[in-house]
Amino acid sequence: MRDMKEFWGMMNVLDNADDVAIFVVSGRDSRLLYCNHLVTVVTNAHAGSHVSQVWDMEDYQKANTRCNEGGTYRYVVEQSPFGQRRNVTVSKVVWSMGILAYAFLLTAHVDDKEEEEREKIFSILGQSYRHIFLMDIIKGEMTTLLKPAAGSGEGHYRPVYYHPVRYDEWKKNLITEHAHPDDTEQLYRYLEPTALREGLERRDYSFQYRRRNGESFCWTELRFLRLPELEGRIVVTERDVDEDNQTSNQQWQNEVILRSISNNYRSIYLLDLAAHDYVTVKQDELLFGIPAEGSIETLAQIVSEIIPDEGQKRDFISSFSAGFLAAAFEGGAENVVREYNSLLSENLAWMGVNALKPPYMPGMENKCVLTFMDITEHKRVEAERNEKNIIVDVLSSRYKCVFFSNMTDGSFHSIQIPPEFRYIEKQFNTIDGAMQHYARAYVLEQYRDVFKNQITRQRILENPEDSSRRECIYRTVENTWIRLHVYPFRDDSGMSEALIVFEDYSDVMEQREMSQMYNAALLADYDYMFEYDVENDQVYSLLYDGERLVREQRMDCGIHTDRFREEVPIHPDDMEMFLMAFSEENLKETFEAGKTVSHMFLRRRAEGSSEYRLFMYGFHYIADMGRQRVLIMARDSEREIL
Repeated sequence: MRDMKEFWGMMNVLDNADDVAIFVVSGRDSRLLYCNHLVTVVTNAHAGSHVSQVWDMEDYQKANTRCNEGGTYRYVVEQSPFGQRRNVTVSKVVWSMGILAYAFLLTAHVDDKEEEEREKIFSILGQSYRHIFLMDIIKGEMTTLLKPAAGSGEGHYRPVYYHPVRYDEWKKNLITEHAHPDDTEQLYRYLEPTALREGLERRDYSFQYRRRNGESFCWTELRFLRLPELEGRIVVTERDVDEDNQTSNQQWQNEVILRSISNNYRSIYLLDLAAHDYVTVKQDELLFGIPAEGSIETLAQIVSEIIPDEGQKRDFISSFSAGFLAAAFEGGAENVVREYNSLLSENLAWMGVNALKPPYMPGMENKCVLTFMDITEHKRVEAERNEKNIIVDVLSSRYKCVFFSNMTDGSFHSIQIPPEFRYIEKQFNTIDGAMQHYARAYVLEQYRDVFKNQITRQRILENPEDSSRRECIYRTVENTWIRLHVYPFRDDSGMSEALIVFEDYSDVMEQREMSQMYNAALLADYDYMFEYDVENDQVYSLLYDGERLVREQRMDCGIHTDRFREEVPIHPDDMEMFLMAFSEENLKETFEAGKTVSHMFLRRRAEGSSEYRLFMYGFHYIADMGRQRVLIMARDSEREIL
């Protein structure tokens, strides 16, 4: 019990709320003591107005009754003046002067456990019944889950979640308000708890009675059934029974099926898996030649003719045979789904086939619904998404940070990001703002122009059409190198999205710097350089052009041939010692130890010259990625080294 003054202190906040409705009703005369601005705008009510101007009186009285029984009462309404599916919280208020009032607070509904349970029941039964109730055996309560929409014609239903009522109250209301007087005595016997328990122990329990429908009565079936998914609860369904045979049973079944499943299906057939035949529920406008009824094999054969791929054709005939479907459903499968190419038209290149159990109805135990749907557009979008996902997965595994940006409005989200950068996504709405902040906070000043001039939505959109990506290299304030890539995604209208990825490039840059220093300090000092490929017994002459080492020419003979002995400019007295560097035993030992060997050899000073000079030879044994090479470097020992 709370003092009403608590509400007055909240008025400034509540009056400005545009998604929360609150009104306080006097328990004495049912007039409003207070309502916030939203209530006034929607209903034109104000303090002093009667509650009927704001809320349904029957619902108001039920809510007050439940509130008086247990204090604060919460429930969900499907329809209200303040929007669909609202959470309602009703609290009892006692003012300091003894005035009793009820406060109604309405907020947007959030799906909860009860909501998920209700949707599960609808998915099993469909919504083809006149009423669906949920009976809680432990609490002895009945809750309405489905009822005809008020003011709508027959066949228009809406899900609800009304106040749970006692089973005895529900039974009394059903018998006294809706049943034919001649059926009341029989209904009392059928609805006795003992009769219900015995009936449910044997099977699903059902019976028929005459229910009031305006000024007349119609035969109605009331069925109590257990569902494995609902422990301790019983589902109660109510449907009209056509005793006058104004429509056939098959027409009624078709109507129930059409109401219960999606209208997106191109065609629908009801298969009898025991009799191996079918009847048409919804005719296919493009699949010509399918009889209204016949054998399942005939249906499968006709449809298979529009499947061009022989493998898919065989799969369709096998997967949607009566035997296969019966075994699948007996094994617990909820449905059997396949996708096939089709020859219906150029625009209908793919069709989806789905076999599923029909809504719960008598006589449907051995039957299933077979549907066909055009999924061409779905497959096109799926192909684009899969291609994009593959790229995203590959990039995410390689890079340290990946952002996905919508080029239309610049919005973005992270796919992979280090923890220290996560706040950026929370604080910035566009990729431009995020990148500018990143540049100021983490990039060295001399590299920030890269982000200012290149990594913006506008500059990315200006990327040339023939370019698959844009990249730049920069240095951070932590003295690390980063390489940034922009991968665009294009469609018919141009570039729609882009990936912005960050790669740790420090190791590469360090190796590049080390290589440059090594080349500058060492390679320029040698007069001759060669590379020996051990596996292929080939020798290459090398040239250092001041920036990089390149293979200039390959010798026509192997290092262990007589021709090599004749052509190599080593003095004959030193040849045996020179060739020992390439012996099998020495190669094995030096590669395992990673040695570098130096030795002096006499070598002709120039090609065609008979003068020999002493040269310093260095042999560098390199084993990399399973490949063995020897780098041979020679320098005139008498040349001054600067």
